[in-house]
Amino acid sequence: MSSSFTVLFVIGIIVFFLVTVFLTCFTRSPIELPMSMSGYPEYEDWPVDSEDLIACLPEDGRLSYERAKIFQDRHPPDSIPTDISPPQLVSIQENGVSAFEFEGEPDANVYVAGRTELQFMHGECSIQTNLPLPRQQEVYYWEAKMFEKPESTIVSVGVSTKPYPTWRLPGWNRYSIGYFSNNGCKYFSSPFTGKSYGIPFNHGDIVGVGYRHRTGTVFFTRNGRRLEDAYTGLRWNLFPTIGANGPCQIHVNLGQSGFVFVEANVKKWGLAPPQGTLAPPPPYGIERDTILLATAAQLASISNTTTGTSAREADSYSLHSQHYTPILINIDDEDDTTNNNDEQEETIPDPPPYSLQLDSENRRRNLLD
Repeated sequence: MSSSFTVLFVIGIIVFFLVTVFLTCFTRSPIELPMSMSGYPEYEDWPVDSEDLIACLPEDGRLSYERAKIFQDRHPPDSIPTDISPPQLVSIQENGVSAFEFEGEPDANVYVAGRTELQFMHGECSIQTNLPLPRQQEVYYWEAKMFEKPESTIVSVGVSTKPYPTWRLPGWNRYSIGYFSNNGCKYFSSPFTGKSYGIPFNHGDIVGVGYRHRTGTVFFTRNGRRLEDAYTGLRWNLFPTIGANGPCQIHVNLGQSGFVFVEANVKKWGLAPPQGTLAPPPPYGIERDTILLATAAQLASISNTTTGTSAREADSYSLHSQHYTPILINIDDEDDTTNNNDEQEETIPDPPPYSLQLDSENRRRNLLD
């Protein structure tokens, strides 16, 4: 008995060891840390701008580059809150896509009409929306139409974090991506990272931008045709951003009308519904079962009972009656009230005399009598 028990014990230990080794080596999965929605984790593959590349820039380009670098060092993306706040979320639910609009800075040479119609004047500048791309649905998408664009003007359509230097096109500084019109290249966080991506776009073309927040993927479309994914792993609050270096007019569709990209229409990838989805407040004017009216009715019944007036007599003294005259009484103290009454009695004029016609009629009646 003892030998058989020993054999079973040894076999059990061996089986337990083999099961443990199997579970440890073949079923172990990596632990994924939850992504912080409010933080800005560092990107792994930041482009490095060498001194030689910066020196090759023209004088104004180098000054603009250095100024933007200092700006972003002083104002990183987490320096201001960019998450959608509860009041902003309520605004989106009430107004739909109308809650989103482009906001122009005072020093930017771009004007906004009707929330989404952009008029660039001169010089390099960019403009962003007031709210970032939400994170409720799988994909968010928007389009920009080159309504008026000369050949000499370079336009960049993309996304960026906030704050972003308004004198720089998206894609030329950190935390930004841009699809450029002059060469069809995509730029990420540096003016030296241009890579061939798509066909250049000109007057009349429509460029779309899509963002899949679960994977941090940004993709572009051109005239309704989807291009390959541009970048992935972008875990920031991204704002639709458009920049230009000269005069042009661009109309942006954030979801207020149909997209040229058909898939975005079918799957409803707009930034928000065209109309608000929040139920309207109850209509004003419900007069039953309200505290104020119930209290007023109780006070009226008590007053009628005290004074002994009937309901019909009480109604005759309503505020809408022509015979009602409000009386304002200023009560300071008894002496002042008495003095005021005396002054009022002294200053009251005598009633006007009867007319001459009435006086003559009275004299004639007295003579007849």
